Amino acid sequence: MIRAAVAWAVLAVAAAAFAQESAVPKDLADARSEVRALEQHLRQVTDLQAGLGRQRERLALEVKVAMVRVREAEVEQQEAVRAVAAASAAAKASQAELDTAMDRLRLQLSLLAVLGRAGLAPLVVHALGSGRDIPARVTVALALVREEKRRRDEAAGLMARREAALSELSARREDLAATAGRLDARQRELERTRRRVEAQLASLEVERRHGAVALAGAQEAQERLERLWGTVTQQEGGAGPDVRLLRGGLRWPVGSRQVLQRFGPHRDPQYGTVTITHGVVLAAQPGERVVAVAAGKVSYAQFFKGYGNVVIVHHGGDVYSLYGGLASMFARAGQRVGTGEPLGVAGRNEQGVASVYLEIRVGQNAQDPLTWLKPAGK
Repeated sequence: MIRAAVAWAVLAVAAAAFAQESAVPKDLADARSEVRALEQHLRQVTDLQAGLGRQRERLALEVKVAMVRVREAEVEQQEAVRAVAAASAAAKASQAELDTAMDRLRLQLSLLAVLGRAGLAPLVVHALGSGRDIPARVTVALALVREEKRRRDEAAGLMARREAALSELSARREDLAATAGRLDARQRELERTRRRVEAQLASLEVERRHGAVALAGAQEAQERLERLWGTVTQQEGGAGPDVRLLRGGLRWPVGSRQVLQRFGPHRDPQYGTVTITHGVVLAAQPGERVVAVAAGKVSYAQFFKGYGNVVIVHHGGDVYSLYGGLASMFARAGQRVGTGEPLGVAGRNEQGVASVYLEIRVGQNAQDPLTWLKPAGK
């Protein structure tokens, strides 16, 4: 929805083109003021474009960060899979070693059973009783006993290693499950980020298009108003007293001194577009009468698309005032009005706030109305 204030604005390009077609400002201060306004507008347009670019870059970066986090989780899962495989291989190897050791131990025990089923003591007694090869028999028997103990110790160590390998395998499997959970969570987060970024980019595009439409409408309305100014000033001419001497002493058109929108460049809060306003928007009371800032002749009093009901008063010389956004009009074209004479009733903007739009022109050159009105409090 294009606000009335946006409809009363114009792009810097239109302002520059208008400046070229208009008469040269009559004093250097006005020319310098216009140059400063255009330079500020250019900076704001540049800042706005940079700001939109930064928003898009930020959104793209958010997606990249989410993708990197997913990739990190994928690498963690791959490492966990390799760790599980290594732990499983280690567990199998330790089990195989234990099985081999147990086979050797069983063989050793079988041999001992053959040599002396009743145990070692009868074997030694038999060797002593026979009197034959006693040292050799004892040596063999003791060697078998030592070998049995070594085999048993070896089996116990291998059994401990197998338990450690199985414990490591269990831990690695838990790590794998945890990394799989993290990967799943980050993939879901990536999908959420993508959807959110796509929605925000779509919103930015909608705002950009709305802003373009708003600016196009504002430019079209401003161009038509400039043509109207050309017609009015050509018809009225510049005859009459030089009321430019009243600069800084004109009456306010409404009782309020609250300025809702100032003269010159500004950024629209709804669309983020930067435009130049050739007048000011003043707050008013609901149903308040809008009065002439000075005496003069009504040059125009009609509905004007983009500005609502508009009254233009020629104050003599080449000074004019325009009152826009009126709910109704009392004045008629050709009518002479005095200072403070009602011209119409203040309307409401699209936010429902009672207000009036005021322009002051010298010829076709827009002036800051606040420099023409009496200072607040006087």
